[in-house]
Amino acid sequence: MSKHRLQLEEEFDFLAFGLSCHLKDYRVAWHLSKALKIDFLRDLKKKNSDHLDLDAFAKFTAKDEDNHLNYIILSNQNEDAYLFKELKQYDYFIFVEGYLDIFDESIFLELLHNVESFQFVSVMDSDKFSKIQYTLFEE
Repeated sequence: MSKHRLQLEEEFDFLAFGLSCHLKDYRVAWHLSKALKIDFLRDLKKKNSDHLDLDAFAKFTAKDEDNHLNYIILSNQNEDAYLFKELKQYDYFIFVEGYLDIFDESIFLELLHNVESFQFVSVMDSDKFSKIQYTLFEE
């Protein structure tokens, strides 16, 4: 008798944005908190991925309970290395996860462009972050 295994690969639906600026991580979180009117908190939980040690990179999270959205700011660099070497033109990544059907990406992008300290903001392909998506969104 043969055995059959069911393998499920759950993928998270999320939007990714790349951000270039010369600000410290806590200042980026402060500007986004002010613009979105939600509080970003530094994530101090220890999380390891099979591929990466995300603890070495600054991470801030915020929950928008009204719109059922989660926001994550993740630094692309620390003192020693880049999280994604192929994306080193970006200093930070902003992820939006949750009920994306009501999320207006163009308004959010305009909001990011209106922050004077942010030099460059762009929409990114979320497939580039597939190797960290499980570690990134687990609570």
